[in-house]
Amino acid sequence: MVISLIRRLRQFSRRIYVRVTLYAVLNVVALVVATLLGPIIPASLGRLIGADAVDTILQVIATSMLAVVTFSLTIMSSAFARAAGQWTPRSHMLMREDTVTHSVLATFLGAYLYALIAIILRAADLFGEREMVVVFGMTMVVIASIVWSIIRWISHLEGLGSLQVTARRLEVRAVRAVAQAVEQPAQGANRLTDPAGTIPRDAVPVHAGDAGYVQQIFEAELQDLAAAQEARIYVARPAGAYVQRGDVLALVAGTTPDEEMVEAVRAAIPVSDVRSFDHDPVFCVTVLSEIATRALSPGVNDPGTAIDILHRLSHVIGDAVPSKEPDTPEHDRVWIEPLMPEELFYASFDPIARCANEAVEVHLALQSSLADIVRIGHPAVAAAAREAALRCLARANGALENDGDRERLAAAMSIREAAAS
Repeated sequence: MVISLIRRLRQFSRRIYVRVTLYAVLNVVALVVATLLGPIIPASLGRLIGADAVDTILQVIATSMLAVVTFSLTIMSSAFARAAGQWTPRSHMLMREDTVTHSVLATFLGAYLYALIAIILRAADLFGEREMVVVFGMTMVVIASIVWSIIRWISHLEGLGSLQVTARRLEVRAVRAVAQAVEQPAQGANRLTDPAGTIPRDAVPVHAGDAGYVQQIFEAELQDLAAAQEARIYVARPAGAYVQRGDVLALVAGTTPDEEMVEAVRAAIPVSDVRSFDHDPVFCVTVLSEIATRALSPGVNDPGTAIDILHRLSHVIGDAVPSKEPDTPEHDRVWIEPLMPEELFYASFDPIARCANEAVEVHLALQSSLADIVRIGHPAVAAAAREAALRCLARANGALENDGDRERLAAAMSIREAAAS
């Protein structure tokens, strides 16, 4: 349960309003602290720091930060629209979780609220000379955070929404998701490889309350539910699957679930109208491949981008090395369908090969990337890569009309096979 709570909190913290609200609250707390520390400030120090100087600084912060926040939001929206329009519409789902952007905007908005509230409290004559000393010190800290955030923001804007930055963030998230899936194909639960032969006939189905995608599976919550009821839970749909309202999400055996347990199972298998990058490696590699397939469209005609994505995919899939699974699963009362390596290639390399058409340089890069996975990948992943290479080679031979291009591809394959042997 603790692991599930940490996962939910981590995902919740990626939302922009969380940091904005947190920074604003902290700044308001700082003003409260000023009233509490005021009595211990020497009166001579209060006379040394004039209140008029602090008032002027607060006015500058209040007037400038509101404009900066508005301008920064405009830049952020433009960058997100650019990435969604040029690379893939799904990229904005990852970009809106950018912690640097969140922190910068939260600092700017928090500074504005700090100055605004301080001006109001000052006008209400709630701050004396001693309290203004504390306000002055805190205002200097706020100014320092503003300067640091502006520097970070300028540096961050250099690549915000660009292809390299967008592809790199997708690659990092994909590496994490694929590594987790390969290391624990069933997320630490029992592998549900034969549903018909594994799920008892008297198991009670739990139906989806809404239509949408299975975002992820909180296996620890399901384990706790099953242990409390001395039951077994079989998850019927993997992460990323689309379900209609009333479709079976899971089946419960060993007990008849009441309404409370049914709702708890649904909460542990959340359904939404969009897919999530967390614990959905197929979606991660799909979004990466969408950049390549869009680059290969006749309207864009950018094979270089497709080749770059192929190299990134070889890194994402080839570096995933599973560890030895324990004899007894950590979540022994839960069954989840494991990730099959073939799914990663069907969702990534195959669409690129289908869209490459007569771009022989893309077909060459595709075969080279798959050969890299065969060379460095885990045996199960390598076997799936070999099958994908044969499928993609057949597509290439069918799409290439020039004999010279086919011979070039065949020669490259011969050299690669000789080197492998």
